[in-house]
Amino acid sequence: MKQVIGLGAGGHAKVVAEILKLSGDYEVVGLLDPRQELWNTEVLGIPVMGDDTLLPELYNRGIHCAFIGLGTVGDTQPRRRLYEKVCQQGFQVVPAIHPRAVVAPSVKIGNGPTIMAGVVVNADAQLGDNVIINTGVIVEHDCVVGSHVHIATGAQLASTVHVDEGTHVGLGASTRQRIRIGRNAIIGAGAVVVDDVPDNVVVVGMPARVLKKEGE
Repeated sequence: MKQVIGLGAGGHAKVVAEILKLSGDYEVVGLLDPRQELWNTEVLGIPVMGDDTLLPELYNRGIHCAFIGLGTVGDTQPRRRLYEKVCQQGFQVVPAIHPRAVVAPSVKIGNGPTIMAGVVVNADAQLGDNVIINTGVIVEHDCVVGSHVHIATGAQLASTVHVDEGTHVGLGASTRQRIRIGRNAIIGAGAVVVDDVPDNVVVVGMPARVLKKEGE
């Protein structure tokens, strides 16, 4: 059984830690979080040891596996930066795939995904590095989900949808087939996407329309 350190000590970290426990392959030995009030406490019985300045020490102690326990609400960049930092320090970011997720054998999966309970990912879909495919999501056949994307709870991608890296698809959003969603976009909760979405925008509504460009 491999020892794993988690980056983050909030709700998302709890979910990932329990998925890893169910797998039987990993022992989560500690969590790291920048919030000092959490240090020397426990989350689900797992000690919060300090912040990510402890990573080199833990690596030297023989802990070479990690998971990204930071979720995203719209902005996926903090999670991406944490993932890149952990990789640069030599850690293996482990996959957390719930045993009650249905992932077709032909699906191509990148490094360090989180795939939660009730997910269905169908034939020939592709998932990039450090993705979150949240509870109850449907990713239909031949979809491409780029690295650092978060598909939030209950969202649905029809067939051959392409979601570029860094995008957040909100709670319960749905996308018709053959849509392309650009980089670092935010699809609002419950949105119905029927047209392509450019980079760096927020879209909301039924049908989805651009609300604003990121940074405005």
